[in-house]
Amino acid sequence: MKTEGLHKFFKKIAEFQLKYRWLCLVLLAALTAAGLIGIKSFKVGSSDEDEFISVKENIKKNDERFKELFGSNDSIVLLFQSDDVFKPEVLNAIKAIGAEFLEKVPYADSVTSITDTDITVGTEEGIEITNPFKDGIPADPAELQKAKDFILSRKSIVNKLVTRDATETWLVLSLKATPPEEVWSKTSNKAPMYVIGEAAINIVTDPKYQSSAYTIKPAGLPYTETEEQVVMGRETLKSVGLSFLCMIILLIVFTRSLRGTLVPLFATFFAITTVLGFMGFLHITGMSEMMSVPIVLAMALSVGYSIHLVNSFKTSFYELGKRKEAVVASIENTGWPLFFTVVTTAASVLSFLTTDLKPIRWMGATSAAMVFAVYIYVSVLIPILMSFGKDIADAANAHTKSAAFAQKTDARFEHFGRSVIKRRKAVIVAFTLITAACIPALFKIDVNMDSFKFMGLRIPYVKRIYEITQSQLGSYFNYNIMLTFDEDDAVKNPDVLKKIDELSTLIGSFKLTKLNNGVPKIFSILDIVKEMNQTMHADDPAFYTIPDDEDLLAQLLFLYEISGGQTSRWVDEDFRTLRMAVDVAAYDANELAANMKTIEQTCTQLFPQASCHLMGAAVQFAELNNKIVFGELYSFLTSLVAIAILMMLVFGSVKMGLIGLIPNIFPVIVIGAIMGYLDIPLDIITMAIMPMILGIAVDDTIHFTNHTKYLFEKEKSYDRAIFGTFYSIGKTLAMTTIILSATFLVYLTCKIDAILRLGVLAAVGLLSALAADYLMTPILIYISKPFGVEK
Repeated sequence: MKTEGLHKFFKKIAEFQLKYRWLCLVLLAALTAAGLIGIKSFKVGSSDEDEFISVKENIKKNDERFKELFGSNDSIVLLFQSDDVFKPEVLNAIKAIGAEFLEKVPYADSVTSITDTDITVGTEEGIEITNPFKDGIPADPAELQKAKDFILSRKSIVNKLVTRDATETWLVLSLKATPPEEVWSKTSNKAPMYVIGEAAINIVTDPKYQSSAYTIKPAGLPYTETEEQVVMGRETLKSVGLSFLCMIILLIVFTRSLRGTLVPLFATFFAITTVLGFMGFLHITGMSEMMSVPIVLAMALSVGYSIHLVNSFKTSFYELGKRKEAVVASIENTGWPLFFTVVTTAASVLSFLTTDLKPIRWMGATSAAMVFAVYIYVSVLIPILMSFGKDIADAANAHTKSAAFAQKTDARFEHFGRSVIKRRKAVIVAFTLITAACIPALFKIDVNMDSFKFMGLRIPYVKRIYEITQSQLGSYFNYNIMLTFDEDDAVKNPDVLKKIDELSTLIGSFKLTKLNNGVPKIFSILDIVKEMNQTMHADDPAFYTIPDDEDLLAQLLFLYEISGGQTSRWVDEDFRTLRMAVDVAAYDANELAANMKTIEQTCTQLFPQASCHLMGAAVQFAELNNKIVFGELYSFLTSLVAIAILMMLVFGSVKMGLIGLIPNIFPVIVIGAIMGYLDIPLDIITMAIMPMILGIAVDDTIHFTNHTKYLFEKEKSYDRAIFGTFYSIGKTLAMTTIILSATFLVYLTCKIDAILRLGVLAAVGLLSALAADYLMTPILIYISKPFGVEK
């Protein structure tokens, strides 16, 4: 494809724009007004574990059945720490918070704590379900000590609900199943998770529950996700604000023009607002986890596009002296390569649509929309608004200082280009050695969605959760195992319960299962059956076992129910489906995934007549790990193939398409090496870097290659074409890369470690891409001669 013909096409577009410039401005104003109206309807939310990944239909059905039988997978938990949690002040706080939770937290179901728990005791008539603090906290120290001793004597409670040394205790608010979005959205604009979280936060942070006698450390997904949403919102606003300030400074420095500064600012603001406004019209909710990325990317690209246009306009204006002619000339020179970079960047970020992660897909689609919007606003506003004003009366003698400085800088870049070609062998050797040094690190990259590494301990709520996981009782995540048998009353079979006990022992041996003094925090019907069996045998600890006799087992369960106990939290009314809850000590997605696989295999062996389903936050995030691996692979390969095909089609050469990819794979290798050598995990944020950098970095390659081809078609000399390209756009490529890198480096101010790493890695990737475009691209063109034979 002849480059000259494409440049002439964009020249006609420029002439059309100037001829109908007022019409173009009116149409753009109407589009902007529509976007400003729609922005009122735009909402930002955060994905819960069900929305974060695309859940398969069969998993959805199992989740729905679990919620129907046992309520929500999620809960709110509080870790109370004190020198003695049985002090009246501590117990009163536990009981009061529990009661307030049930009264004020939407979808609250039940509270389990040392002040609200059912304990079986033997009586002359049989058994009784009792709660030592049912009638309040006793004032008599002797009576209080008696209650404490009684609770600490129960195996089903000690080291699970309270520590043996009575310094920690656990309050658990179980939740009812929340309605689907089509139901709750009719009465609220907030998802139930955040409604629950806000209500719980208001209670826990109430000054009346602050005391020197104890500390409260809350956790649970509704609580922490609500806190995360606040943190994400604050950090997004800070990042966007600083990026905007950075954008203003860079525009002032590089354009040295009031118009050249203000027009790109307005273009960027209106482009971003319009996209978000139309998302409001279409009821597309923004993802708080990724909100800042497309906005910051749009800002950076807007400045980059503007610099290309403004610099080209200035050069033409100094030469021609006529504003309209300078605008037409600048569009003729930059219009086609700018448009092509927009297409490749959009294609690259759209590769995120191949992932199965909703926030990443949202980021990809939104980034592509903003890239196109920014291009439209910049390519319409800058040429048209630059066309207004006075012409230069004597262009040959005007602005000599500015022109002389620009020419001197351009000449230095031309000299640099000559040096590159002259020392091409040394450059190739250097790049080969650097690449060879980077490759081993690529195999060191670890894929692990670790919440603490992702967010970082600088964030108060994350530090608190980490402290909870380091305590004796506390845990952050949990998961549920739901076993459904073919026949009713299967759970009343002693052999079945003994196999469940065997499964529980296996899970208790996992490294990630929370242990306290050797006791795993696993909750199930087994606790009730063993406690009942011990109670029926004169409270002899030797009988804290599953009875062998089926009739005795049925009798124990019957007595428990008629005495006021509730088995419904752990087994359905037909005794066909049971639930086991497992607390996780730490989060390691790889280890969790291995544990899940072991559980499924063991259940298949132990219970061939039953179906086993795993669910809960820990299961979802373990699944997320696999999706990150395949998502990164698919999106990167999709981006790579799309860009290669586009370059081959546009430059009319398979050779040129492949040549264009070589310098753009280099920054990806450099980023991978840094991640591997510095032990930076591949998570949901870092997985976005490589395809995104590939899409941005190829912009410079396109500008350099296109301009070289354009000059070669005129000069028929690779030397003159390459050196002329360095002279014409070498400076602009440096400026745009500095702008992009500086914009991403704004993330250094972010407290979220994953976002901070994104900024650093993106900047390093962009700078290494510029180095490859300055050094490798011209050498590859010079050696391979892809545009034909010289004359």
